[in-house]
Formats: sequence, C-alpha cells, structure tokens
Amino acid sequence: MYIGQKDKFPVKGSALHSVLHSVPDCQSIIKKAVVERLKERYHIEWFEETGALYQIQFTIMKDHVQILLDTSGAGLHKRGYRKNANAAPIRETLAAGMVDLARVHADSLLVDPFCGSGTIAIEAGLKALNIAPGLFRKFTCEDWALLPKNTFKQLREEAMDVIKKDAPFKAYAYDIDPAALELTKENAKKAHIAGRIHVAQRDVKDFKPDAERQITVCNPPYGERLLEVKEAERIYKTMGEVFHPGDGQTFFAITPHERFESLFGRKADKKRKLYNGMIKCNYYMYFR
Repeated sequence: MYIGQKDKFPVKGSALHSVLHSVPDCQSIIKKAVVERLKERYHIEWFEETGALYQIQFTIMKDHVQILLDTSGAGLHKRGYRKNANAAPIRETLAAGMVDLARVHADSLLVDPFCGSGTIAIEAGLKALNIAPGLFRKFTCEDWALLPKNTFKQLREEAMDVIKKDAPFKAYAYDIDPAALELTKENAKKAHIAGRIHVAQRDVKDFKPDAERQITVCNPPYGERLLEVKEAERIYKTMGEVFHPGDGQTFFAITPHERFESLFGRKADKKRKLYNGMIKCNYYMYFR
C-alpha cells in the first residue's frame, strides 16, 4: 500500500474527447474509490490527510484512462534555482535543449546578450560542469514512507562526485535591464555556478566578442503588440550588424518571427522547430 492512513491524497486531472468530460465529477469518483479502498486496508472511517503528499493524477483520452501518482511535485523542468524570473522566462528544459544543440562543452565560452533571468547561461553551466538537473531541488516522493530515507542522499552524493569542478567553462550574461541582471546573479548563486557567469549591463548594439572562440545563444524579444514587434525587428537588424558568425564564432537564436533571417541579413545554416511554451518558434543556427 503506497498511501499511509495519515497521508494526503488529493486528485486532479484532465479529460479530452471523452464522454467522461466533467473533470470535477471524475475527481470525486476517483477520490471516493481510493477512500473506500483505504477504509478496507486501515479499518478506519476518516482520513485526516496531514502526512506526506501523494498527488493522484488522472488523464482521460477518449476511452483510455490513466491514474498515476506524481513523484516529482513541481514540474521536472523546474530545476530548483529559479524561484524568481522576469516577465517572459524561457523554460529550463528548452534552454537546456538549445544549449545542447549549440554543442556547449566543458571548455566552451558562452555568451547570452539577452540574459533575462539567466536561464540559458545557467543551463549551459550545468551541462558543461556535468551538474545533474534537479540536483538542488526537492521531489515529493522524498517524503514517502515506502522509499528508504537515504535513497536521495546517496543519489545526490553520486551526482556530486561526477561534477567537473576543473572544467574551464565560462559564460557572459548581458542585458540592458538592471533588474534582469540581479535576477541572473541570484539564480546563478542558487544553481551553485555564480563563479562561472560574468554578469554585466550591455545593450546589444554594443556587442563585441569576448574571445576568439565563443558560442552565442539567445532568446531575443519577440514582441506581441504592433509597436513591440517593430522594436523586436529593429533588434534583429541590430543583431545582424554586430553578430558575425564564422571564424570561431557560432550564433544561435530562438524566435517565432518568420522574417528573422531577412532582418538578420543572413540565412541560417540550419533551423529547428521548437516550442517556447505554446509559441511555435524557429531555432536559427549559424555555425559555419
């Protein structure tokens, strides 16, 4: 039996294209079924639900139902270092994917000229130093009685042992907004790589390479309203003027703007379709 007699077991879920379309009704049915089973197991009529959390989740797709226990709690894309973020944060998992496609290694130098809350630079550092995703966060199942108490302690010790502390990786995180820079510093500290990330205020028009060989990865402004779109287009043109891929300089940018290449002034060597949340984007890759 997974759930103890004092544990919490709330129910949440979703239904799609099913005759069982009422999610609240489905929640009630599942909750009642679990309660009845626990009554049989523990021979009690009331469950105080003050103990560890066993979040029950269900998904209904047409005639297929899945009932699961959530072992993680907060979504796995949440690494634990970004308690605060700017207005349009990029998901940690997306940033990690972008970094991976940019071929960041232990000896890389990475630059993000639109750092926001620092997610791209931090994910690059975590990858380069071989720091396990989620190493500094907590998972819901750590409180479950069925797991040995030292399980996660041992796993974290093993993950700590393989960190590449001597890796020469460095990152430069720039932004025009001082508040964004403070967020980047705060988040890099929580991710335990603050010493690897140099943070400074800089307008993209003043961009200059920090080394002969570097990888520039960025999530520039998109713009949602007309004036913001015009401003984003102006920024893309400026990027084309100051970024010069080639001769050791590689450049990667994600944006939903279909005319990015013409505004930037150069066709990408490769494009990948990625989603930033619900926004369909292209990841423009310049590496030749």
